[in-house]
Amino acid sequence: MKVLICDDEMQYIEALQTHVTEYMQNRLLDCRITSITSPEQILNGDMCYDLAFLDIQMPGMDGISFAKKLKECNGKIALFFVTNYDEYQDDAMDLHAFRYFSKPFSVKRLYSGLDKAMEYIDGAYVDIFLYDDNAQQRILVDDILYVTRLNRKVILKTKDGSLTVHENYNTLCEMMPSLFFYPVHKSFYVNLHYIKRYAYSEVYLTDDTRIPIASRKQANFHKYWFEYLRRR
Repeated sequence: MKVLICDDEMQYIEALQTHVTEYMQNRLLDCRITSITSPEQILNGDMCYDLAFLDIQMPGMDGISFAKKLKECNGKIALFFVTNYDEYQDDAMDLHAFRYFSKPFSVKRLYSGLDKAMEYIDGAYVDIFLYDDNAQQRILVDDILYVTRLNRKVILKTKDGSLTVHENYNTLCEMMPSLFFYPVHKSFYVNLHYIKRYAYSEVYLTDDTRIPIASRKQANFHKYWFEYLRRR
């Protein structure tokens, strides 16, 4: 999961980094945090994030305008605003923010807001773009059962069939939300929503596909699976 923290005060960046990292670790979620003090630092780069914590009043671009830019890349991004200024609450709510925190923020409210955001991300549909036979297709991530590689081919299995794609296997897996996709094997990245049976060393999907769980991943997946069920 890609998380962005943008605040012009380092004390709040450091506090959010600490608590968000702790939250994700407690829930066995992979998380990559990018921390910046100004929106201009990433405006011309890769701006696709799953979750963002934004200060509203900053030099240059304000947090509301920055949030709109982030939503252009990922319309499903979960937004949190952290600020001392109450007059921006209506604008924040118009962007469907999960929480509006006043500084200093409450850790209890932060964790509660993250719980809500995880539920949202877990069930969200995300558009991705893949190539099959040199044709561009739009596929909903939640329609994907798993990604696999067979020899030199990378195959995407969806509810409607299989697609052979040009993307690198690891690159394609990084596009999937780690909240409900898991690398059960070096050649299988599975959507947990479609597991109908779990037998420690293998999973069975709703289309009756049987996928092995690599021995070195079995213990970690066992923990992750029950954490996933708890979130559900």
